[in-house]
Amino acid sequence: MSGGESKPSLAGRSDLIREVCAALEDTSSFGALLVGDAGMGKTAVAGAVLEQTRWTAPVLRIAGGSTLRGTPFGAFAPFLHSLAVTDAGSPVAILRAVLAHLAEVRSVRAQQHLPLLVVDDAQELDDSSSALLAQLVSARRVKALVLVRESSTAPTEFHQLSADNLLVRFDLAPLDLEAVTAMSAGVLGGPVLSGTVHTLMRQTGGNPRLLGMILVHGVGEGYLEQSNGIWRSTSDRPSISPRLGDLVRSQLRPRSDAALAVLELIALVEPIALETLADRVDDEGLRRVQNDPVVVVGQGPEHLVSLHPPLYGSVLRHQSPAARSMAARLELLDAQVPAPQSPAALLRTMSWGLDRGRSVDDATLLSTAVLANEVGNHDLALRAARAVSTSGLRGSALLELARSHAGRGHCEYAQDLVDGILGPGEDPQLIGRAAHLSFHLKLTQGASHRDLRQETARWTALLDQIEESSPGAGATDDHARARLDCAILECHARFLEGRLDGLEEEVLGLLADPRRTAESRVRCLILLAELLATLGRSGDGLAHSSQALDLIEGAGASLLAHRDLAISRQVLLLTSSGRLREAVELVRAEIRASPRSIVYLAAWGDFVDGAIALRAARNREARDRFLLAAEGLRGTVDTPVVALLLGMSAYACALADEPEQAAGLVGEVAQLPAGGSRSLRLGGQIFATAASAVLGNAAPADLIELAAAAEQDRMTDLAVTARRLSLLLGDTSIVDDLLRTLAGFQGGGVRSLADFADAVENRDTESMVAAATQAGRDGDTAFEYAGLALALRSLETRALGRQTRALQRRLVLLGEEREGSDPVPRGDAPTPGANTQLTPTERKIVALVREGHSNREIAEDRDVSVRTVEGHLYRIFAKLGVTRRADLRES
Repeated sequence: MSGGESKPSLAGRSDLIREVCAALEDTSSFGALLVGDAGMGKTAVAGAVLEQTRWTAPVLRIAGGSTLRGTPFGAFAPFLHSLAVTDAGSPVAILRAVLAHLAEVRSVRAQQHLPLLVVDDAQELDDSSSALLAQLVSARRVKALVLVRESSTAPTEFHQLSADNLLVRFDLAPLDLEAVTAMSAGVLGGPVLSGTVHTLMRQTGGNPRLLGMILVHGVGEGYLEQSNGIWRSTSDRPSISPRLGDLVRSQLRPRSDAALAVLELIALVEPIALETLADRVDDEGLRRVQNDPVVVVGQGPEHLVSLHPPLYGSVLRHQSPAARSMAARLELLDAQVPAPQSPAALLRTMSWGLDRGRSVDDATLLSTAVLANEVGNHDLALRAARAVSTSGLRGSALLELARSHAGRGHCEYAQDLVDGILGPGEDPQLIGRAAHLSFHLKLTQGASHRDLRQETARWTALLDQIEESSPGAGATDDHARARLDCAILECHARFLEGRLDGLEEEVLGLLADPRRTAESRVRCLILLAELLATLGRSGDGLAHSSQALDLIEGAGASLLAHRDLAISRQVLLLTSSGRLREAVELVRAEIRASPRSIVYLAAWGDFVDGAIALRAARNREARDRFLLAAEGLRGTVDTPVVALLLGMSAYACALADEPEQAAGLVGEVAQLPAGGSRSLRLGGQIFATAASAVLGNAAPADLIELAAAAEQDRMTDLAVTARRLSLLLGDTSIVDDLLRTLAGFQGGGVRSLADFADAVENRDTESMVAAATQAGRDGDTAFEYAGLALALRSLETRALGRQTRALQRRLVLLGEEREGSDPVPRGDAPTPGANTQLTPTERKIVALVREGHSNREIAEDRDVSVRTVEGHLYRIFAKLGVTRRADLRES
C-alpha cells in the first residue's frame, strides 16, 4: 500500500484511487470526474492520486468559489498574467493567454503526460471558466481531474463530457463499516469497540470529514476513552464542540437561508410527519427540502421526516437558541390532535410537555417512565419517575428510577434504590419485578452463587411477610404471580450454579402455570433456551428462543426491555447450531432497528464473527473479535460471558503463534472471580486449557478431565467442545468418549465430527479424509486441516508413500491459508531446520525461499519447471515436518 493509501483518512478508498489513476493514465480518456457530497474526501483522494501517478507534466490547480462566480474566467485568473488589459473581455485572447501559459510551464522538461488541471469545487465555476475548461479538455491541451460537490449542480459541460465517457465519472460513496473501523483505529492508534464504530457510522453517515473531526477531538473532549487497550465512546452521541459545529455549518452553507431554516425546524422536532411539516413551510420550501440529500422521508403512513446523518440534527439543535427550540416544539405540541399513537411519538410529546411545564398526573408520569425504560430512553424515564409524588406510587417510581440508572450503567446506585422498595406494605407484583431487577444487578456486578441464592431467598421472605401481615393475600393472583417470579429466579440461580438435574422439568412446569404473565413466560422461555443449549440441544433451544421473540414482538412496547437478552440468546443458539450466517444477519438487522442497543448487539456480532474466523483458521481475526466482544459485554447482564470469550481469545492467540498474549489471557481466565455462570466459566477454562496445550504448558489429560467434569454435570455442549479440541490437537484417545457424547447432540458440524471420530476408531484413513474434507466445505477449515494432519500421521506410520504425498500437498495448500503453526503433533517428524537430511538442491531451494523468492523465480534460477520446484518443496516440507513456506523462513 502506498503512503497515500495508508493514511487513515483514505480508509476504504484504495480501489477507487487505483481506478482513478488508471483513468488518468489511459491515453483514450480526457480525465476523471470525482463526484461527492461535502466531506466525502474528494480532495484527499485527489491528493493520493497525484502521489501515485507521479505525473511527469505540470499539475495546475484552479478552484471555483462563490466570490468568483460573477467574474467571467475568474477561476483562470492565475494563468492570465500575460493578458493585456484591453483584451480582458475577449474570450479568444483569454484562450490564447491560457494556452501560452500551458506551453510555458510544459517546456520546463520533457514529459510523457499532458498538463493535469485539478479543478476543485467545480460546481462553483462561472460559466465562462466552465466553457474554457471544456474546450481545453476536448482539444487535448490538458487532462482534467474535476472535483464536484453534487452532480446536479455541476456545469453542463461536465455533464456532457461525462455522458460521452470523455471524463470518467467516479462517485465517492460514504465509508462502509469496514472503512469506518479502519479509519477509527488508524486515527486513535488502536482497536475500537465495534459498538462505538457502529455509533460513529450511524452518527456521521460514513462522512470521512465528520468522522475525522470526531476522532481527532473526541479524546480531549471526553467522548472517546481507552479501556483494556480498546477505544470506546462514553455516550451514544458525540459532544458538539464549536469546531464540529462550524464544520457541519460549513457543509450546509451552500443552501439558502430559507432552506436552512426548514432544516433547523426539522432538527428541532424530528422526526416530524411530512403532512405536519407541509403545514409549516411553503410549497417551494417543501419541494426543496424533499430533494435535499440530508433529508430522509420515511416510508410509513406518516412519512416521518428527519435529517441524515443524525449528527446534522444534533448540531442544529445544539446551536439553536433555547427559546426558538421551545417555541417550535410547543407549536407542534399544540397542533397534535389526536394524540400520537406510536411509543416514540408519545414519549416525545410527553418530553415536550414536561419542558413546557404542562401539568401531568402521577399515573401518566409513571406509565411514561415505564414505557421510556422499555424502549431504552432512560433519561426521560428518570425525569418522569422523579416527578411522581403520590405516596401510593412511591415503590413503583423507585423501581423505574432504579431501571433508568441501571440502563445508564449506574448499577450500585440502582441497587440502593431497589433495596428502598423493601417493605411488607408493597404490592406483591412490584416485589416480583423488583426481585428480577435486583437479581440481574447482582449478576452484572459479578455476585457469587451464594449471593444470588441469598438474593432470591430475600425476596421470597418478603412475600412471606406480606402474606403474614395480610391474611388471605397468599391466595390472590398477584401474590401467586409474584411467587412464580421468584421461582423463576431460583431456577435461574440453579442454572448459573450448574445444578441442572431436574431443572428442565421445573422450568417447563413454571412455563405451564396458568397464572403466568406474558413477562414471566418470556423469562421462562429465554432461560429454557439457554439451558437446552448447555444440555447439547441447541436445536430444541432455538424453538423456545424464537417463541420468546414472537411474544415480545406481539406485545408492542410492554416487553421490549427483554428483547436484547432474547436476541443474544437466539444468536448464541444459532451459533451453537452451526447456523452462523443466520446469526450474522440477525445481529445486523437488530443493530439497524435498535440503535440504543448498538454496543451490546455489536458485541454479540463480534462473538459470531470470531466463531466464523476461528473455524476458518483466521486465528488473529478471531482473537481480535473475541476481545472486542469481551470488552463490549463487560458491565452488562452478560458479564459472565466474558470468561468464555477470554478463553477463546487465548486459544486463538496460541494458534496464531502469539505465546505471550495467549499466556496472559490464560492467566486472566484463571483469576476471574468464581461467580456468574458455571457453564460459561468452565467453557473459558476449556479453551484456556487448550491454549496451554498448544503452548506446551498443559497435558492432553487436562482437557480430558474438564470434558469428564462437564459431562458429569450434564453440560453436554462443553463436553463435546473439550473433546473436539482434544481431537484437533491430535489426541485420538478420546474418540470413544466423543462418539458417546455426540449421541443426540444438536450442535453445528456434528455429522462431520461424528464421521471423523468413527473413522479414527476404525483406522479408516480414507473416511477420515472424507469427513475432514466435508468439514472444510462447511467452512470449518480448522477442523479440515487438523483432520487431514491426523490422517497424514496415520498414513506415515504405515509408509504409504503415494497417498502420503497427495495428502501432504493438500496440507501445504491449506497451511498457506492458515494463521499460525501446525497444532497437531506429527509423530516422529524431524524438527524444522534439520538441513542435514536435505539434498544439496533442496538446501538451495530452502535458501531461496528464505530470501523471499517465489516458485517461479526459483524455477528460473534453477532452470527447471515450476512443477519441479513444487515437487521439491513437498518433499522438503515432509522431511522438515512443516506445511508452509513461512515455516521455512522462520526455521
